[in-house]
Amino acid sequence: MYRTLMLMICLLLTLSGLSFATHDKALLYGGAGQGRVIFDGRLHASKGMVCNDCHSAIFETRKKALITMQNHFEDKACFVCHNGKRAFRDCDSCHRKFEAARTVVKLYGAASVVDSLINPHKAAVEKATGYSLEIVKSNAGKGLIDLADGKCDASLASASVETVAKGARAAGREVDTSKLQLHAIQMDQVVFVVNPANKVQALTFPQLKDIHTGKITNWKELGGADQTIKVVTDTLSSATRGLIKQKLLKDEEYLKETLPVNVATISDEVAKDPAAIGGLGAGFVKAGVVVVKTDKIERPLGLITVGPPSEKVRKVIEAYKAAIAR
Repeated sequence: MYRTLMLMICLLLTLSGLSFATHDKALLYGGAGQGRVIFDGRLHASKGMVCNDCHSAIFETRKKALITMQNHFEDKACFVCHNGKRAFRDCDSCHRKFEAARTVVKLYGAASVVDSLINPHKAAVEKATGYSLEIVKSNAGKGLIDLADGKCDASLASASVETVAKGARAAGREVDTSKLQLHAIQMDQVVFVVNPANKVQALTFPQLKDIHTGKITNWKELGGADQTIKVVTDTLSSATRGLIKQKLLKDEEYLKETLPVNVATISDEVAKDPAAIGGLGAGFVKAGVVVVKTDKIERPLGLITVGPPSEKVRKVIEAYKAAIAR
């Protein structure tokens, strides 16, 4: 009954405008350079203490933290109890270092950029900028849609703005490119892979074009086995597929029988099928396939922003450039 009465008095005093450490709150105090001090009223209540155990014999019923270093060695304030005998007297149990919330930079989009650039240098960039990077791996077209919807600070792109916009269009969304800016960080290469059992391991651009558009349908037409060619590509909204269409196919359409899969599984599909060929970023090539000898198709890996990059995105771009230059 007495304890209940005292808790009611504490509540009434709080409602009347006085602020002190109640039984159901945790309060923070300055703590100077040692880290802010937390007073957990709930913890004290769980030990059987009530309000007037401290108020006002030890502390006034106001939120004050007028405790000096000298008080730590006297029978005053907190140290009436926290003397190492009645209750603990170690610094870290009261003083806590509360770090300010880190700024989050959201980067969404191309899997090739995430795997080849963003993730390998993520820790170094976070350390250099003090920011936390939130990465969502999808494809360049989906990332651009997320940027247009305001879901991220920059989208991750593995091709030009125009090519990435075509990927967004393939995903069902028309994106205005007039204010978009691509900030290239490093260059990458798109390659073509075949199964090791395939005798055809060198192709010209015209031959690759005819394969992808369906003009050449059997490997025997190129000196290989009598097998129907199976073309494997990245997903319809990917920048890699769009870049191959732009650079190699000269904007002609892929043959209808093309198999679109996630870029990370293109090598796997080709490795298990002697008749398959796939185009993908060089960073996604796995064991079990052979890279076709042909001319280079280079592409930029970087970030797309709406207009100039914000200050935090600019710092992230600079940090990535510095990281890959080391």
